[in-house]
Amino acid sequence: MSRGLVFGKFMPLHRGHQLLIERALAAADDVTVVVYDSAPSGQYDPMPVELRARWIADLHPEVEAVVPLDDPLRENDDSDDPVHAETYARDLEFLGRFDRVFTSEARYQRFASLIGAEHVVVDEARELVPISGTTIREALYEHRSWLDPRVYASLVRKMALVGTESTGKTTLARLLAERHETLWAHEYGRELWIEQGGGVTFGDYLKIARAQHQREERMRRDARRFLFCDTTPWTTLHWCLRSHGTADPRLGNIVDRTMGEYAWFVCDDDFPWAQDGWRVMGDGEARRFQQLQLDDLEARGVPYEVLSGTIEERLETVAAKLQQRSTEQVK
Repeated sequence: MSRGLVFGKFMPLHRGHQLLIERALAAADDVTVVVYDSAPSGQYDPMPVELRARWIADLHPEVEAVVPLDDPLRENDDSDDPVHAETYARDLEFLGRFDRVFTSEARYQRFASLIGAEHVVVDEARELVPISGTTIREALYEHRSWLDPRVYASLVRKMALVGTESTGKTTLARLLAERHETLWAHEYGRELWIEQGGGVTFGDYLKIARAQHQREERMRRDARRFLFCDTTPWTTLHWCLRSHGTADPRLGNIVDRTMGEYAWFVCDDDFPWAQDGWRVMGDGEARRFQQLQLDDLEARGVPYEVLSGTIEERLETVAAKLQQRSTEQVK
């Protein structure tokens, strides 16, 4: 049985990387892909090594082993220099012997020799896939055609705008999307509510949560950096509990699985409550409903930011928070 090795940072995984993995799979019986962690950079949004490893595992299930590793020269700007081949060869000894190592550059010949493997160079001239990770990172949205749609979508961060009725969620989602030149996900549940003349059944809530999440995931593929969400499956769960006192466990499973996909913004209940023809809570009930939501976020340990004041003040709070998150993530 022949064993093949592919290694890299995959920031992000693009068509060139996938070509490399596909060639390895075609030429070896057992393929291992090593995903090196790397120091974050303020020049682009972070791509955690766990996410990069998951891309490979999901898109190439035939790969025998996906191995996330700390880069032994993580802080070195020249970690790709062949002078460090011995360090990386020693670092991979625990994986055993390989027959072939697949790269896109001839300069890795020394590394291949050190691990006793044949060096197979794939598309060194970048003729089949004329792109690099550096170029993609500099303009992710513009170069998204070089990424599998699932890879690109996972790099778009979802911003949840939640809260009770009449707190400006829809207006904020639309204005934030305009400001950031991206998309916003409309509230499917409201559309269904209106379509059905102002009512939904117990069974509709699971349908709403599924449809809302599917809508968001489709829209992530065309959004630019952020997708602003007018609601979430978690909101649907709270409406179901309000109406029926219980919920389908499958709805709860969707909520538990997706809570971590969002950055959470709670629109404060400091606007005058206004009836738009479809709202069902009065002012007092709306406040109690909002408090239940806040209590639940606290119980789940979910970080959130409360948006208060005018629409413009709320827009500025979100902008400041997004800038703060970006700064914290690259430290």
